[in-house]
Amino acid sequence: MLDRDSAVTPQEGRYAGGYESSCDGPLRAYERYRTKDPAQASALSATVLSANQLVVRDRDRRFEATCRAVRVHSASLLYLTYGTDVVVDRVRPAHRDYLAILLPIRGRLHLRHQGREFDVRAGETAGVTVSRDTMHAEFGTQASVLTLRVDVHAVELALGNLLLEPPPTDLRIQSGPVTGSARSSLTGTAELLAASHDEKDPLSPLPPVVARRIEEQILFTVLLSVDHNYRAALLGEKARPGRRTVREAIDLVSAEEEATWTIPELAGAVGVTVRALELGFRKELGKTPREFVREQRLLRAHDELLRAHSGDGTTVTGVAGRWGFWHAGRFATWYVERFGVRPVMTLRSATTLRSQAATTTTPVATVR
Repeated sequence: MLDRDSAVTPQEGRYAGGYESSCDGPLRAYERYRTKDPAQASALSATVLSANQLVVRDRDRRFEATCRAVRVHSASLLYLTYGTDVVVDRVRPAHRDYLAILLPIRGRLHLRHQGREFDVRAGETAGVTVSRDTMHAEFGTQASVLTLRVDVHAVELALGNLLLEPPPTDLRIQSGPVTGSARSSLTGTAELLAASHDEKDPLSPLPPVVARRIEEQILFTVLLSVDHNYRAALLGEKARPGRRTVREAIDLVSAEEEATWTIPELAGAVGVTVRALELGFRKELGKTPREFVREQRLLRAHDELLRAHSGDGTTVTGVAGRWGFWHAGRFATWYVERFGVRPVMTLRSATTLRSQAATTTTPVATVR
């Protein structure tokens, strides 16, 4: 049973929106659970966030876990308090990828996530985390936290809409502290979601069109405020990768043992968009990535045909397919343009030369 009738001890501090204690606070009408049992708190929090282990320092009897929560489609807002110092460890990734932005109302948290350690303080800092990685979080005694939780898939869809491209599959969100105007934007969005529920009858859901608009604002604010590998493109910067990025792409293509990389996968591997990769290749090499890849694979196919041995089963079709040329006619056309002969002639010439070499004998010197 959840102890919904027990009162939460008021705590000092003041939230920007006017909340002065955990009795007040946001989302008072949307309590999900309240318990003084740490094991129960750990199990219940796993239903709204991720599986975790919760430890109450010094077995403090002031411990009382409270969670209030609302949701608009892909975004949720949670208000969490523990009443005392606790340590929460996310022990394994969540079943579904999500982005969690921690916005302390009071107190501070100390986080260890993705190999980084950082503090998140009320009025100063927000903390960005992702569910696919483990996390260690230390909550101070006075800490109460708003957590904005957003499904990563919805963020990818929104990013694709903004870029007028298919949703990217290589979005990489940087965890860590967020300060300044970016923190203010994220805080304002969380406050808007809280206010939209606090100011209405909790038994009446938000109109669908309003819920969608709030969700869109959350997604757009997250994309513009959080550090990720597509942020420069969103801000309209000419994200031309430097020589090092182009060199990395060239090295990946050069290391192929057969046709492996598609252009979108190659761009993702070096951390830029397809458009940015095209700009970088045009600047550094005067050609598109697709033209470069085709040229390199033609060279590799040519080399393989030259090294063919009689009877080893090498065919033009097999070589072409291994290097990503599935249309025999186009392969032959490109090959002739590049090398001046048809690929079958290269194969025959290589076979003929090797046969002649095998039948040629070296004269034996006669000792007189």
